[in-house]
Amino acid sequence: MPSAANANDTPAPVLYYSQHNTEQATSIIFIQGAGGDGQDWLPIAKLMPNYHTILPDLPAHGKSFDIKPFSKELSARLLAELISKHAHSGKAHVIGLSLGAFVAVELATAYPDVVLGMFISGLKCLPPNLATGFGSYVAFAMGRLESVVPISVIRWLMDGAEIRDPHPEQSHPERTRAIMLAISRPEHVLPWPARTCIIAAGKAGILPTSDTPADAIMFRDAGRKGNAETIAYTHALMRHPWNVQDPGLFAKAASCWFERRPLPEGFVEM
Repeated sequence: MPSAANANDTPAPVLYYSQHNTEQATSIIFIQGAGGDGQDWLPIAKLMPNYHTILPDLPAHGKSFDIKPFSKELSARLLAELISKHAHSGKAHVIGLSLGAFVAVELATAYPDVVLGMFISGLKCLPPNLATGFGSYVAFAMGRLESVVPISVIRWLMDGAEIRDPHPEQSHPERTRAIMLAISRPEHVLPWPARTCIIAAGKAGILPTSDTPADAIMFRDAGRKGNAETIAYTHALMRHPWNVQDPGLFAKAASCWFERRPLPEGFVEM
């Protein structure tokens, strides 16, 4: 029988992850959007063979579903531990999209020693009061409604973007509220020292798939207080999930940023 001290001991949570190209010298960790998992990044990782790539599932998502409740703070702490243990030299470049971009900023702010540089996209803030009251339940209901729309229709509306089937069994109002809190507009953004490229997708249409330039600029200005090289771009033809709309362009743009080369044609500085 365990002692009283050991009876209350529980293993520290560890994010599920996969890794690829471990022989490469420089590591990149990819941070997913809401509702997905690390495998969303597999097409991009395959296009970046010169990097050691780490693809985790965030708390309350994918195979890390039992790590709850979701929060930016918990996500950042567990990602920092993952980088320290598995990235080469305990440091990694960071790629984040949508919710993953917000988590990336938290990671770079709270654990700057593990971050080499960042390429993030989709910092589209919600009004702060939307995550309280009935706002999260409305968002949850809308998400359930979207789950019955044929994926083929969504892909057509998104210029052929390879949107994966959602995980309806993992959807829950409490997780929805936690995610909405994580992407709500902050009162202020703390600076972080990592050199960062922020992308705001510029294409909308029938679906509201463009990002908000003002939000990208707000984060850019905060980031520049920590690193003068932090910059923001937009691309008129890219939608919010442009990692699946044009994986080749996404991988090329991220590689250019980390390797200090100009971004591909079509990106316009803001």
